[in-house]
Amino acid sequence: MSDFQARIDLHGMDSERATAEILRLIERAQATGTMRIEIVHGRGKGILANLVREVLKANPRISDIGALDNNAGGGVWARVKKLSDMPRPAAPVQGSNTRAQLARDLLKQAKRLDLPGS
Repeated sequence: MSDFQARIDLHGMDSERATAEILRLIERAQATGTMRIEIVHGRGKGILANLVREVLKANPRISDIGALDNNAGGGVWARVKKLSDMPRPAAPVQGSNTRAQLARDLLKQAKRLDLPGS
């Protein structure tokens, strides 16, 4: 991953592809220890600009976002959290001896998680 570029350009992409590219960029940045990413979305009607900000704000791997210089073509930068700064998953539930009980316990844990958009 030494050729990893911490910048993507979303010009011409639909919302679904743009979202996938943003999430892939965040994942790769965190895996390589890259602390700052840049996403160029263009100026246009603001559809991609709004999408980018929504995706970044909802992602627990992102700590800060800001606007790129106007000369960059309309875009944002984001600060990616280090893997070591991410919360650890909950410990396995103890005492679950049936699949149904394990499923109930996992559901209880999931309801306590702070998920994006909740």
